[in-house]
Amino acid sequence: MRTPLRVVFYAVNGTGVGHLVRLLAIARWMRRYGAVLGTPLEAWFLTSSEADAIVFAEGFAAFKIPSKTIVAEAGLDRRAYLALAKQWVWHTLGLLRPDILVVDTFPRGSFGELLSALDLCKHRVFIHRPVKKDVAELPDFRAMLPLYDAIVVPEHDAELFLPDAVLGRVAHVGPVLSRERCEMLSRDEARLRLGIADEQRCVYVSAGGGGDQGAESHLHDVVSALRVDPSLSIVVGAGPLYRGRPVVGATTLSGNAADYMNAFDVAVCASGYNTFGELMFAGVPSVFLPQEKRADDQVARAQRACDAGAACILEDGDVLAAAHRLLAQPNARDAARRVVPDNCARNAAAEILRLAHNEAEIDALEGAFNDARLCGAQALGESVVLELAGRLRRGRANEDAVAFDGATKLLTGQLDAAHEIRGIVDAATRLVESGAVTTRVEVALACVEALGAFVGGEGAAARALVAEGNVIAADALASAIRKRVPV
Repeated sequence: MRTPLRVVFYAVNGTGVGHLVRLLAIARWMRRYGAVLGTPLEAWFLTSSEADAIVFAEGFAAFKIPSKTIVAEAGLDRRAYLALAKQWVWHTLGLLRPDILVVDTFPRGSFGELLSALDLCKHRVFIHRPVKKDVAELPDFRAMLPLYDAIVVPEHDAELFLPDAVLGRVAHVGPVLSRERCEMLSRDEARLRLGIADEQRCVYVSAGGGGDQGAESHLHDVVSALRVDPSLSIVVGAGPLYRGRPVVGATTLSGNAADYMNAFDVAVCASGYNTFGELMFAGVPSVFLPQEKRADDQVARAQRACDAGAACILEDGDVLAAAHRLLAQPNARDAARRVVPDNCARNAAAEILRLAHNEAEIDALEGAFNDARLCGAQALGESVVLELAGRLRRGRANEDAVAFDGATKLLTGQLDAAHEIRGIVDAATRLVESGAVTTRVEVALACVEALGAFVGGEGAAARALVAEGNVIAADALASAIRKRVPV
């Protein structure tokens, strides 16, 4: 087992949660890759988002400072807050000394707090979600970019206005989203959980992260316009930052909206990066009401979907009529999926890991970790499968596919004995340390078969030794294995 890779993810958020959600998506894939590589991910999130509970929900640790939004609302001294925040960032990074720092959208941070802290990190990565030209061309924005070792762009192509000095460090990976298709609930399951009748069509109404001043009026106005049609079931995703009145006449969604995307037939929402990507990826035609943001061009993003026949922009007009027009377009769902055909969070994670690992090793792992294997791992228990694949793979780079498939085969029907399977795999790896992963899998399978033949006290003793990875000490078991597989 290698030394853990310490990574700090830095997300500045005010009225939305986009930066945090994007970094979480990348961190989840880095954790997956790390499990197979035998290099566990030690992830720390530093954030000013008031929705830091979503970090906990994904199984990561977070340090939190107040956002500028709540500092203003609470009447706190802004200068004292800025001084505190800068020192907090500097001291935290100084204590953690991460192998990699990953920063989203704003290379200086929100108010220059990263200026004196970047040199505390071995490698630095900037997730460059495209921003408006007037922001991208600010001198302080451009001056920070050469301080990053890699610039990962979560779009396939976008005009970035980059200085020439960093062009060789840029990787366009495509949209980064929080869920893969196999992680989403099926349409039937999602609709069952949301209480949607079979004959109803479902409209998803969202206010993004929910922190915008107009979120409450937006949700209430849209739901009031839609609920006059009894053929529609309305689901509201108010967002983790929403503090307005409950919305009457709709089901309020809790948890990650991306899990439920297959339930929706049409959406009415803003066109923020994450909401837009998740809806298009799931094939949900959308009525977009773009919000005005300092750095994010929501109008241009929404227009791209409109041009593809997957959406419409509604500035003024009848939202119910607009929703029905999209529902009547037979090709709108397919058009949406063509706008965002893939989730590229895994590609972004691989780009970052190349800073700390052999590139060829990451390339091979990235190629082996396809959707089918992810689905198989999720069906059996993702963390167990990935850990076992890492144990099988140990010391044998570029045999990732065999390790994945071997782990799945060993665990199928054996999940209640996962601790024994781990011991068996560790023993098999020691027995054929220089052998191929295929051989290790054969030895492990032979051990599972032999173990199943033991009963009574002998079997209990053998299982106890196997759970400790000490197959050789179980003489009768070791003998039975050797008869099946010469090692």
